[in-house]
Amino acid sequence: MKSYIPEGMLEKQYHWEQVNYQLYQHLQSINPYLQLDNIILEMVKKQELQLNILCHIAEQYGIGVKKEYIQTQYYPEIFNTIDELHDRELQLLQEYLSYYSYFLTSDKQLNSYLIRLINYQNLQVNRLIEMKDTIFKLEDGNKYSSELIKYTSYLLEKGYYLEKVVDDLTFPTDVSFDNMGNIYVVEAGFAYGTEPREGQILQINRDGQKTRIAGGFDGPVTSIYWYRDHFYVAEGARGGNPGIGCGQITKVSMDGKRTVLISGLKSCGDHFTGEVIVGPDEKLYFTVGTATNSAVVGLDNIPWLKKHPYFHDTPARDLTLRGNNFISTNPLTDGVDIAVTGAYKPFGVPSYDGEIIKGSILSNGVIYCSELDGSNLSIIADGFRNPFGLKFSPFNGRLYATDNGADPRGNRPIQHDWDNFWEIQPGWYGWPDFFSGLPSTLPHFHVEDKVKPTFLLKHHPTLIGQPLTRFKRHTSSNKFDFSTSQSFGHIGEIFVAQIGDMDWGHHQENYGFKVVRANIESGQIRNFLVNPDAEKNKLGPIRPVTAKFNPTGDMLYVVDFGILGSVDKGLNPEPKTGTLWRVVRS
Repeated sequence: MKSYIPEGMLEKQYHWEQVNYQLYQHLQSINPYLQLDNIILEMVKKQELQLNILCHIAEQYGIGVKKEYIQTQYYPEIFNTIDELHDRELQLLQEYLSYYSYFLTSDKQLNSYLIRLINYQNLQVNRLIEMKDTIFKLEDGNKYSSELIKYTSYLLEKGYYLEKVVDDLTFPTDVSFDNMGNIYVVEAGFAYGTEPREGQILQINRDGQKTRIAGGFDGPVTSIYWYRDHFYVAEGARGGNPGIGCGQITKVSMDGKRTVLISGLKSCGDHFTGEVIVGPDEKLYFTVGTATNSAVVGLDNIPWLKKHPYFHDTPARDLTLRGNNFISTNPLTDGVDIAVTGAYKPFGVPSYDGEIIKGSILSNGVIYCSELDGSNLSIIADGFRNPFGLKFSPFNGRLYATDNGADPRGNRPIQHDWDNFWEIQPGWYGWPDFFSGLPSTLPHFHVEDKVKPTFLLKHHPTLIGQPLTRFKRHTSSNKFDFSTSQSFGHIGEIFVAQIGDMDWGHHQENYGFKVVRANIESGQIRNFLVNPDAEKNKLGPIRPVTAKFNPTGDMLYVVDFGILGSVDKGLNPEPKTGTLWRVVRS
């Protein structure tokens, strides 16, 4: 393979390292421990060396980078500053390792520079781990910044207050507003661990009363979008026809009349349709996730496998396989049986080396575009795992998406993957051989004592780029919106709903269960609204799935899915625990 650097990758790294340089300088200024003075000073010097190495690599590839001051946010606490630096430096370490192991393997002239860059980065990460662990113990483990205020069941950034708009909702997933500012919420009709049922659109009156506008949608309904007196609805329809595909995009009028615009979407598996929106070009844009965790149907897919035994991932483009096959027991037959399954194959069907899997317009892990009537359907980007949130920026007109990372489950488990925020351009985003823009062969992704992921594809399309920012693993970062109003604040930042870990309670911290805000220029992420107690919190907010501003931009609406439960714990999803909340500036 010819060496290349994915578009924007090195520029982003240089940008991030400059932010980190400023964070290290801030760390110097707030450090209360004299014993750390020289250590932090040495880290600042290492940061300068890393910036010089990146400049040399950029020069070799004709990439322009320049030193500049970047607007950076600073925590007042030393622990949170170290924690932020560790998260950022760990991501950069994996990117630099990917240069050495994949992107720049044939460029021998850069080997010595890459080795030095990786060594410096390893030193930074290890130092930060030591400091983080030590200070966590010294400061009694207080991990939330003083920028947040603790209330009875949640934490919220200073200067804002939370209001309940309506409760008693069953698995709500989205909110939309008409031209008059009226509020509409959609109930999904499905939660993991239940059978798909009817989804419905509800209008929420000023006094919190609910009026049914339309129903009978095939769950899970993942999104609604109001445009020109109609709703555009994304129906996952997991319980639907297992033939071509299950999902569809439907147009619905206020009197309930509906027209199916697009059908046969590949949403019968782990992931469904995502968000549907109308772009500034007056076209429909929407997403469809993958059938599986990492392209191989296995025992982790039993919840849908028995209903759709021939369903599997379908690529958007022709792909050539290496013939990797995976062994498991066979739950579809009586007695003792073994199944051997290949990538992009139905369960129990092996693949062979050199096999070409044909691409299809009806495929998985894609972002679609069509006319408002559903015609001229096209794929604008592929190679995602579970793209769920979708939005055009009101500032630059570009399209952005969130994408949920992989899990350590199934025949091809992937560990420590992030959720991602991408700027969308036409091209391939890497799944199933790249996760968060990085090759699956990196040790970072390997699960101890499990099969180590190798490449499934014989030849890779050119990777389009890298995420603008990565969110913590298992947070399930979903629908988001841009802040545009001075009266609300944080103009230009994105507010992202993180529904939270599906396997909560098994880790040292509860991943997700919050709304975060992120600056996509610096890549910095801040907690905004936090549920610290996961599903032990019955007062709410519990599981934010959508964060969306009202039309004037001065109020942030948060759709709270409610109690999702846990299959592993034997806890069932609980109807009527969903809520619509509103955050207002004080």
